[in-house]
Amino acid sequence: MFKDKPIISNQYGALVMAFVPYFYALFTTGFSLTQFWLGISWLFLYLFSYPFFAIFNKKNSQRYKKWAIIYFVISLIFAIPVFLYDWTILQFSLPILPLALIQIYFAKQKNERHLANDIVGILTFGVIGMATIYIATQQYHWEILLHPTLFFVATTLYVKSVARERRNPLYLKLSIYAHIILILAYAKLGLIGISIAYLVGLVRASLVPKMNLNIKQIGMIEFGIVAVFLVGLYFA
Repeated sequence: MFKDKPIISNQYGALVMAFVPYFYALFTTGFSLTQFWLGISWLFLYLFSYPFFAIFNKKNSQRYKKWAIIYFVISLIFAIPVFLYDWTILQFSLPILPLALIQIYFAKQKNERHLANDIVGILTFGVIGMATIYIATQQYHWEILLHPTLFFVATTLYVKSVARERRNPLYLKLSIYAHIILILAYAKLGLIGISIAYLVGLVRASLVPKMNLNIKQIGMIEFGIVAVFLVGLYFA
């Protein structure tokens, strides 16, 4: 079963994005063993998503099917302690399932880079964050969904402006406008840490498109921006 190399997405930025809401939930509630098992289960569910969605647009899908099954089974095994602790956590699968159907649609269209598909993925990450905090509090904390989602939508607009859509000035304008609006909105709400994180993001969104950087260099900058955002969330 494990003779061939595992199928893993090379979108490491997306992996970081996937875990920001999870860690935000941990910042808010503290760490528990059940949340640890949920995190490991989420990691393998995330790994599962790449070969699973690839099944719908790859001609040779047998290898993708195999690794999708492997990752899903491992994810399920680690999820068992979570289900035994609180089976109502399954309620968070209700919003995830329709989001997955939308991603399947874009996979079939071979249009996974569509902005709407990116936003759907970001929402999925936020739902996992909400599930993580629900385990500890038995309450719905919408801020775990809201703050990372807004940040990563603004980030996605920026990334498109320096990558696939760099010749389309609309994405650069949307990126800058989004950052400015969110800086002002969070400052108005008194969430200064998050507002500062967007200010740092605005500087990056304004300067990097004018620089001759490759994708790897742009990605390294993004790791720093995400770190600033996490600090902003921690002190919010």
